[in-house]
Amino acid sequence: MSHEAVLRDIASKLPVKPNARKRQIWMVCMAIGVVAFAYLMLTNPLRAWGSWAINTLYFLGIAEAGVVLAAAIRLSNGRWGGPIMRIGESLSAYLPFGIATMVVLLGAGIWTYLPWTSHVEPRQAPFLNVPFLYIRTLGGLLLFWWLAGRLVKASLRRDAQLLKPYVAPELKAEYEKLTAAWQGDEAEKTGYRHLTAHLAPQIVLTFAAFFTVLGWDFIMALTPNWVSALFGWWVWAGAFVCGIAVTAFLATNLRTKYRLEAYITTNMFWDIGKVLFAWCIFWAYQFWSQYLPIWYSNMPEETWWVFLRFEEPWRGLAFTAFTMIFVIPFLGMLNKTSKTNPMLLSTFCVIILVGMWVERHVLVMPSLNADNVWVGLPEIGVTLGFLGLFGWAVQSFLSKYPTVMVVDALENAGGHGH
Repeated sequence: MSHEAVLRDIASKLPVKPNARKRQIWMVCMAIGVVAFAYLMLTNPLRAWGSWAINTLYFLGIAEAGVVLAAAIRLSNGRWGGPIMRIGESLSAYLPFGIATMVVLLGAGIWTYLPWTSHVEPRQAPFLNVPFLYIRTLGGLLLFWWLAGRLVKASLRRDAQLLKPYVAPELKAEYEKLTAAWQGDEAEKTGYRHLTAHLAPQIVLTFAAFFTVLGWDFIMALTPNWVSALFGWWVWAGAFVCGIAVTAFLATNLRTKYRLEAYITTNMFWDIGKVLFAWCIFWAYQFWSQYLPIWYSNMPEETWWVFLRFEEPWRGLAFTAFTMIFVIPFLGMLNKTSKTNPMLLSTFCVIILVGMWVERHVLVMPSLNADNVWVGLPEIGVTLGFLGLFGWAVQSFLSKYPTVMVVDALENAGGHGH
């Protein structure tokens, strides 16, 4: 295909307006979430805010991790990842909504959810105090949102310039805005490389640092008398696994829906499948690196936290999470077919995402109530509400902007990336 034919083809595949039926589905999900959360607030506020906190961290982690994946591919000069990078960037559309859910938690929920807000040990007060919690939480999230916005805008700018003559009239104003003050192709290409070379490492480091702190503040601080040096790493590693899984799942589905077989190839599925496979192993490695010293040191002040989750009534859920995040992907994704077949790859992505959702509940809920398993229909309902908000945001992005990076498609940069 000629360059013009490629541009016309990609522009013709833009939905322009979000699918009305899916919009209704997202709205129904959000309504279910509101009803479920209201029910929990009336019956057990602690359980309600526990579910809210878990989903806030879960979906914020996915949104941030998608951008981090795009940044990491750039850092490693991954020429295979044009569509994968753009789909990862699309998850950033949820960030303002995710930050809003965190503001709700900080403003109304922490007084019920975090035990140290009513009593804190003097030695912990310099860190565990509400003003500092606001500063580090919102400061980290807003910094990441700003960096992600700059990266996504830079990524879209050259594509918008190429597609501008071919997109639907409804999108022209948005594309004109993106390409304002265009400086010429070569100058823009140089500026893009310079900007992304600086933004990519900043985004990766900001995510690792501040999501570590989120893990401390909203999970580990539920039991201020228990600490683990690796806990924050484990939390952000799980979030990154989810971001990769959502990106791969969307790639397999959007390829068919928008007829993008010419741009999203099975070789790309093979590559993103290997990345997902590797990070599931890394998540298990982080778990073992944390668990092994606790086990062999056998200190009561550390072991109780682990034993609480390995005994009834939480034992079944704990082993279910480990099986879904590590055992099934490890055994099932060893071969090439499971990573190149879109249906198999998307199935493994769903299994991993459900497993990580269960894992987040196993981390949080026993610290709130060790005797009862607070994982049931109300928690699923609240999660559907967050899913509806997440789907609404990402669908809005993918309706307006190309799913693939147009510059890469023109340069045939989507080859297999060993």
